[in-house]
Amino acid sequence: MALIERLFPVMRSNFDFFQHLSSQMDKEFKEMEEDMSRARSLLLQLLPRDPVDDIMKHEIKPSVPIVEEKGETKLKLEFNVKQFKPEELEVKLLGNNILQVTANHEEHTEGGVRKISYLRQYSLPAGIDAEHIKPQLHKDGVLTVEAPAPALKPNERMIPIEYK
Repeated sequence: MALIERLFPVMRSNFDFFQHLSSQMDKEFKEMEEDMSRARSLLLQLLPRDPVDDIMKHEIKPSVPIVEEKGETKLKLEFNVKQFKPEELEVKLLGNNILQVTANHEEHTEGGVRKISYLRQYSLPAGIDAEHIKPQLHKDGVLTVEAPAPALKPNERMIPIEYK
């Protein structure tokens, strides 16, 4: 045994303890980095690679309302977007048949940033005249999206309510 180890046995054991603790922490951090890397890879797999392909798989409403108004058959969708400013709204046609309505609002407060997002997507049936999609924002905050659908029959009908 070396002279220093005999003179300072506590220091030697403390050094071994801290060296062991340091190597254990390095090992734990390496495992944590590997776990985070695996989690990151899994999360990245959830991001859309092809927006139209992803839209086809998720969040598409099964059918759109086809109505008849004033003798005209048309698509008619309504969205409550009153919490957004007109410039925060977007209506897009993705591919030939995916209608997407988005809105993003960001406001800076004392405590940080407050963000509100809105996303609605619909798969449009064949027979919708996508070239003539017409969005209108009303004063009450309802966005109406209409498009002619001359080849389609209404898929909505009023059912009278019986009052007793």
